[in-house]
Amino acid sequence: MGCAPSAVNVSRKPASKVVAPEEPQTKGEGDQSEGGREPSDLQLISKEADYSMFYGKMKFRSNSMTILLVFGKEDAQCEAFRKAADKGNYQTTLTKTPESAIESFAENQQDLVIIDCRHSKHFDAVKLCKTLKERHPRGHSRFLALTNKCDKDEPSVLPLLNAGFSRRLVENTNITSCYNELLSIDHSELEYRSHQQVQTSAAMYHALNHVSESIEITDSKFRTEFVNRLWEKQTGYSSKEVIGTEFQDKLQVDNCNEEQTLVYHAKKNQIWEGQQSIRRKNGDIIRCKCRIIPMMSNSNTASRYILVRQTVDGYSQWDRLKDIDSKTHVSYAGMMYQRRKDSITRFHTMTIETPLSRVINMLYEAQTSSGTGNIVHSALEKVLDILQSTELFSPHIHQVKEEDPLTSDYVDGLCDRTAINSQTNRQIYGQKSSISSSSSKLQVGVASKQSLSMYKPSAEVQSLLQGNATWSFDIIQLESLTNKNVLVPLGIKIFERFGAMELLGIDEHVMASWLKLISDNYHSGNPYHNATHAADVLQATAYFLDKMRPKKLLDAQEEIAALIAAVIHDVDHPARSSSFLVNTKNDLAILYNDIAVLENHHAAKGFQLTHKSDNSNILKNLDREVYESLRHNVIDMVLATEMAKHFEHLQKFIHLCAANIKPVSEDDLEKKSGGSSSAMESGLDSPENRRQILRMVIKCADVSNPARDTHLADRWARRIAEEYFQQTEDEHRKNLPVMMPHFDRNTCSIPHSQYKFMEVFLLSMFEHWDGFLDIPEVYEQLQKNYKYWKDVEIQEKQEKQNAVATETSPATPAVLS
Repeated sequence: MGCAPSAVNVSRKPASKVVAPEEPQTKGEGDQSEGGREPSDLQLISKEADYSMFYGKMKFRSNSMTILLVFGKEDAQCEAFRKAADKGNYQTTLTKTPESAIESFAENQQDLVIIDCRHSKHFDAVKLCKTLKERHPRGHSRFLALTNKCDKDEPSVLPLLNAGFSRRLVENTNITSCYNELLSIDHSELEYRSHQQVQTSAAMYHALNHVSESIEITDSKFRTEFVNRLWEKQTGYSSKEVIGTEFQDKLQVDNCNEEQTLVYHAKKNQIWEGQQSIRRKNGDIIRCKCRIIPMMSNSNTASRYILVRQTVDGYSQWDRLKDIDSKTHVSYAGMMYQRRKDSITRFHTMTIETPLSRVINMLYEAQTSSGTGNIVHSALEKVLDILQSTELFSPHIHQVKEEDPLTSDYVDGLCDRTAINSQTNRQIYGQKSSISSSSSKLQVGVASKQSLSMYKPSAEVQSLLQGNATWSFDIIQLESLTNKNVLVPLGIKIFERFGAMELLGIDEHVMASWLKLISDNYHSGNPYHNATHAADVLQATAYFLDKMRPKKLLDAQEEIAALIAAVIHDVDHPARSSSFLVNTKNDLAILYNDIAVLENHHAAKGFQLTHKSDNSNILKNLDREVYESLRHNVIDMVLATEMAKHFEHLQKFIHLCAANIKPVSEDDLEKKSGGSSSAMESGLDSPENRRQILRMVIKCADVSNPARDTHLADRWARRIAEEYFQQTEDEHRKNLPVMMPHFDRNTCSIPHSQYKFMEVFLLSMFEHWDGFLDIPEVYEQLQKNYKYWKDVEIQEKQEKQNAVATETSPATPAVLS
């Protein structure tokens, strides 16, 4: 992509030659320096703008500083900075407008940004700085404000600091002065060097986790600071159990004298090697080769100790057991391995093969070739157990659940953890399927011509519907204007926009009759799962389908299927969860074998109503092949709204995007503009991938109200809370298991429940959805509402504390005159 006319790239000169320092002379093994005197964090060994650094003994090259100049016009000061940057071999980009500055900074993340604050007529420098900081709040860049010289009193620098500027520079057109400023900033102020240190540290810790010896690092008082994975396997303790504790005593064998302890040898502040017996968590005694390495500080005292252990004879006493009859003896690990091997022999005779089974077969072969009793074999054993579990995509959030019961309520209640854990196959029903349920309180029929008279919307409704393609569309206002009959006018507008009537071969009267029939079968008394919610999901679905990537990937039939699925996705919802229906042995739970009870019912009920009469059958003119394909997609999308499969669908979508969406390069854009096929998304248009995208369309639309404008999100939050309150009260009345006990209207904090729901289910999903669709307005509003609910919770807590303080404070005695 070429630069905009307002952005100018200034190429830098070739970097000066870097000369590596002489390696320090290696001393003897027992010498104190072998333990490693702590080196300085950074050593600059080159001149000017190109550096090589040492972090410990790791050498890495740091790129020269990059600079973004934001000047409304090119003047002597601008030219001075450009020449100074050129003198220092710094790569410089000049922009003249806020838009080009934002674009350049988003693409290049320059280390230093100099903004001209002298002339307010060109742009608002303070606002620009805030914008750049907000776009990249975790960046390492520094922002400098260039100001005029002051003949009078020096103005306060506080407004600039509050805006995000790091410091102020007074205008000075002397090139040497500008060059010195850049050098001082580069050598002393930039945070990207510490940023590179952090990355280097992460690389070293990652390497420590993959070495063949167990590593433990302690402070000078032998409090554990780090253990690697092999240490955890060797001792049986997890890192969480030992970090921050003096753990050596727990590893010592009983009756161990002082000279046999590692602490005794470590205090000598010299490298020591020897053997040591340690006790594992399960009580087993193992023998290890041990090496203690002190890290010496400048005061010749040890600031850290590094303990390296290597098992001499296996991890446990199982490995040392020897049977008298070696021909018949089999160790416990050997028996388990033999059983696994026998099972895989039968497994290979299966004629049905899936991608997952192929992966498992390959891992079995790798495990067989690795032998028994080693780390690889044990690791593959764990991997195989995980791959063969039934919840591959379910997150492990047990600790979060223990710390926050409300999160536990959400996961157990919404994800239906009490229901049967088995994979639900897609149910394809015939055209004449029928459902009878004692739980349905419906009057199923055809919309009358008299009821259709209300479809002529008022001028006020028509005006509101003009904004149906925007994310800020106010569905609550439409509900008020139409007396809760929102689905018909909004539905006709959206289906007309997508050309649905032409594709389905029907007129507007059939579409209106179908929408009215579906709307009548939503329970208007439900606080949340009503026709307004269906209309809200329909509008969000249409909004997502309008974006560029779905428009490119999905055909018209798939778009119409998504809109139909949105309309029927909660039809005949009883305002109770599937778990409630299972616990009450409801007819629907019996009919669907306790599996995705509500979702199966919504899909079946939607088609049952559609086929009830030709007057409202929007699918009556479709060919069989088209009908079957559309029906298949609609059912698949409705079933995808089951929250029990939330994490599975999300993880599949993330893997789909990671595998098929590559970073956009300049060459890719040129090929695309030239009409050739794009290699960036070659795999997205496969049938299975398009189905997964459709599932995400309706999933995100179904739970999108927390990302609406704050006043709308607040209304929806209180509606869903009311529905949960009613279910909790019903469960108490009927002496049933309470699925979400924290949704008690007397004690529940709605703000807390909302931002916890966002944390568990929404933030990650919409972050990836934004990355796929490019909908920052949705994701940013979700983040804004997340902060809103946190602030409301803090305010509510403060009000409660003030109320308690007022109640408990002694009464003020009356003053007698």
